[in-house]
Amino acid sequence: MKKITLIIGMLVAVFALNAQNQEAYIKAMIGGLEKMGAAQTIEDLQAVAGQFERVAAAAQGDWYSPYYAGLAYTRMSMMAEDINTKDQYSKKALDLAKQAKEHSPNNSEVVALEGYVYMMQLAADPNSRGQMLSPKVMQTFGEAMSLNPKNPRAMALMAQMQFGTAQFFGSSTANACEMAQKSLAVFDSEQQGQSFAPTWGKNVAESLIGQCAQ
Repeated sequence: MKKITLIIGMLVAVFALNAQNQEAYIKAMIGGLEKMGAAQTIEDLQAVAGQFERVAAAAQGDWYSPYYAGLAYTRMSMMAEDINTKDQYSKKALDLAKQAKEHSPNNSEVVALEGYVYMMQLAADPNSRGQMLSPKVMQTFGEAMSLNPKNPRAMALMAQMQFGTAQFFGSSTANACEMAQKSLAVFDSEQQGQSFAPTWGKNVAESLIGQCAQ
């Protein structure tokens, strides 16, 4: 009887600990996402990335926290001024994207983030990296879209890449503009705040559509 009582007590303690951990995880994720939404500077994003990295270290097997940490570093790479700093941030972002991929293989969102990082690496030095990275960017976004044809982030980022490529070669941007337009309807259908699933990226499509209208 004592043994049974001890086992029950241990189960209750484990359940309570898991509940506390879950509550702490949810609170940290919500706080991180709120800070990311308000971030304006590299310093803001560094604080966001650090918070998500701490969550990732504590919540083993979770893909959301390394994903958002990687997204923060990707945006930092976009905002940085010199190539070396851009590359440092994008390398960190890629490491985190791969960490998320280990926890959630064949995840369209994670693969799209990976493609986004490659696109930032390309943008840092397009003249010397275009031939090597352009096909890789397109291939990665294509993989993300094959995993989920209705992933609006993959659609918008692919459209952005296609638009830039078409402009570079002086060819038609119609296909890129059409894809960006299609992604808007998918963005609008996404449920906001229902989970930690990504919902960012509508501004990418809207900005591109603005360029298409010029």
